[in-house]
Amino acid sequence: MLLTRASQYAIKALVMLALQPRDSALMCRDLADVLNIPYPYLSKLMQQCARMGLVGASRGRAGGYWLEDAAEAMNMLELVEAINGERTTRDCLLGLKECADDSACVMHCEWKPVKEGLLAVLKEQTLGELAEAVRSGRCQLSDLAVLEPG
Repeated sequence: MLLTRASQYAIKALVMLALQPRDSALMCRDLADVLNIPYPYLSKLMQQCARMGLVGASRGRAGGYWLEDAAEAMNMLELVEAINGERTTRDCLLGLKECADDSACVMHCEWKPVKEGLLAVLKEQTLGELAEAVRSGRCQLSDLAVLEPG
């Protein structure tokens, strides 16, 4: 499906990092706890995000993860494709390897316009805009309060 568990978790974690002051880092365990994400899963995702240059990372007592400046301007479609790979735009609603006009599943004609609409929405929203929506109180990221750096 379009938003895999991995992409959902990555979006939540990166938005949380975008909410933090630029000179602070958050430990992965703290992110996992406040976002209710399994720590081992989030740890691997954050390592992947660090390899892609979306987050910076440091070890040690004052270590953790922080959002790199360029990541804030990234749109959600770019992020989802970075996490899931290019298959995002080809995913089939019924689970076939590829859903295209020339290899259509029985739901393709109904699903295609919906998928194109979802992709357009993802492309319009940046990580920074999502963080601002949370910061302003229009949206929530988790059931818990936003983490304080420390």
